[in-house]
Amino acid sequence: MENIAHSLVGLLTAKAGLERLSPGATSACVIAANLPDGDVLAGVYGRWFLLEHHRGITHSILGVLVLPILLTATYKLADLLYARIRSKIAKVRFWPLLLASAIACATHPILDWTNNYGIRPFLPWSGKWFYGDLVFIVDPWIWLILGSTAVWLTTTDATRIFLWLVIGIILALIMGLALRHPSDSQAFTLPTAARLIWFFGLVVVVAGSLFRWGRAGQRLSRYSLLVLALYYCGMWMAHQSAMKEAQNSLKVTGVTSMAAWPAVANPLSWQAAAKTSDAVYMRNIELSNRQDQWRELPALDPKLAEALRRSKEARVFLDFMRYGSANVEERPDGTTVVELHDLRFDLRMRAELDRDMNVTSTQVRWF
Repeated sequence: MENIAHSLVGLLTAKAGLERLSPGATSACVIAANLPDGDVLAGVYGRWFLLEHHRGITHSILGVLVLPILLTATYKLADLLYARIRSKIAKVRFWPLLLASAIACATHPILDWTNNYGIRPFLPWSGKWFYGDLVFIVDPWIWLILGSTAVWLTTTDATRIFLWLVIGIILALIMGLALRHPSDSQAFTLPTAARLIWFFGLVVVVAGSLFRWGRAGQRLSRYSLLVLALYYCGMWMAHQSAMKEAQNSLKVTGVTSMAAWPAVANPLSWQAAAKTSDAVYMRNIELSNRQDQWRELPALDPKLAEALRRSKEARVFLDFMRYGSANVEERPDGTTVVELHDLRFDLRMRAELDRDMNVTSTQVRWF
């Protein structure tokens, strides 16, 4: 998930009661809920390094155990230093703060598992990816469910009101202007009806602030988290329907794997993918209108895959790619150009191989 959702989950877990465990627990929960994404700093070493290491060790079980300890120790040391300088008593309680940080940090890989990017929870022992396929990576309904409560509970002074106003304007611009035109995948468009419902929800958020609905306090945070859980239950049911439709409609033999993941902000719109040893299949599934047909796409030849894996960069891409189509061009001079497309995203790799099937260059691009 993107970091707005992670931050809102961290804030509401604090407001649901964890903030009472220790001074500093609220900010620690927000930071802990985002801390695993510190691996994006790998991007300074280039796109390949980021593709290999993002959602890596920091999103694993080991990472979730270690990161809260480091965060809590930092808070404790900073508090001791501040107390020493100011000649005051240190207030941070290590073990209660560690508990709060650990709970908030654990929400991060759980949320990330629920989309089709996936996580690798057993690193460094196993690099196997696990995918929940329940929500889109950017989900405006999560913003609305959690953001409403966060606004109602924290709009207590002018600074926080201004901060939420800025965040609200940014999200409103995203909902109003982004994903307006179809791309090569219908899953990346946002329906007009979804925009209208979302903006109506935004009006409710503003009204709740004016009428001070945040007075419910901890109960409101818990209700919001409960509504989020119910939303995920609904998406799980929609996912089961999409998978059933995909399985019943694909009339080919030798299917080795099949998946379905949701479109953005539309629980009735899904993308399904399946693969056999020599082809990849894609289909858009509208649960309200199941008339679309499967599209057959060329899969990567195993011999080419073996040759590509001799290149570290290409191997990283192949390990990440879940369902991919391949376009192969054999040139008169004996070189081969392979273009791979990860069908979950507009993620593409272009590789050139010489006549001896050695990779001479690789390029990767997002969107």
